[in-house]
Amino acid sequence: MTRRPPDDKDTLIDAKRTRLGIGSRTEAAARANLVGQVVGGYLVGEEIGAGAMGVVYRASHLDTNRVVALKILHDEHLSQPTAVERFKREARLAARLGHPHIGAVIELVEVSGRCLIAYEFVEGAPLTDIMTAPLPADRAMLIVAQILRGLEHAHAMELVHRDLKPDNVLVERRNNRDHARIIDFGIAIVSEGSDDSIQRLTATGQVVGTPLYMAPEQARGDVVDQRADLYALGIIAYEMIAGVPPFDGRPMEILAAKLKREPPPIPQRAPSVIVDPLLEQFIRKLMARKPGDRFVTARQALFVLKLIQTEPAAAGPFLGVMDVAKALAVVSLPALDATTPSSGRR
Repeated sequence: MTRRPPDDKDTLIDAKRTRLGIGSRTEAAARANLVGQVVGGYLVGEEIGAGAMGVVYRASHLDTNRVVALKILHDEHLSQPTAVERFKREARLAARLGHPHIGAVIELVEVSGRCLIAYEFVEGAPLTDIMTAPLPADRAMLIVAQILRGLEHAHAMELVHRDLKPDNVLVERRNNRDHARIIDFGIAIVSEGSDDSIQRLTATGQVVGTPLYMAPEQARGDVVDQRADLYALGIIAYEMIAGVPPFDGRPMEILAAKLKREPPPIPQRAPSVIVDPLLEQFIRKLMARKPGDRFVTARQALFVLKLIQTEPAAAGPFLGVMDVAKALAVVSLPALDATTPSSGRR
């Protein structure tokens, strides 16, 4: 079993993703080169990512010298109202968020006919670059816990990411410790029932996202809620622990597999990996095929994860795991003596 090749097309809306989650550089030669130019008060530096909708540069503000990740909409989309509105919508949605484990939007700028978003620049690597081999469980669960905290905040703000995957998580090293941040809310939606003043641009029934990390209900084009993000995190956690994803194949094969069956046990996919049964059950609950079988919220998942780390026996009931020895110790059964009738006696 091998990891999917890095140039595999793994998303249905934007084929190749980079550290900022917005595509590859395959069309870079056809784009305007803005390196060295001043756009919207920012001096544009090196290109760090590109895709169908825009290019991302490292840039610095002329007045403050603050370094940012500057996402600029491609010129050919400026005449397309829907593309422009979707781009602005990304900035408005992300601007709602303010959390240590989410990449922050600084501002949306429209200048000289261009649209651009200035993001906080994160000095880190995409989680994809770290997942080159199975990670130690402690390190993997630290990252999972941080992502859960970021999701808890986003969900509290009525946002569902819908494209959570390793490329959309940047990991910095702070004091020799990982610090993960969720990025790219480009296809996020506002939860059903929320008071939303931002126009929805994704029609019901449209499938968007990345097949490997996409929840089954998302793959069907159904309405999704925060549990779709928890499913994606479950796939990420599985891949960090096992060193391989739960499903192999081309995008449509992966979608078909996850619609029909639960992910295989980690030992089946990675026989050499030893995983704590409670931890595996936690991961399986995150990525249960039916939304109703998953954790209800990121907060609930974080609570159970902490129990696994601090009070394993207390975590079992939340995961449907019973400690048989403990259960037998507290159950009182009548004594069986020679005079007690038994189905095995005549």
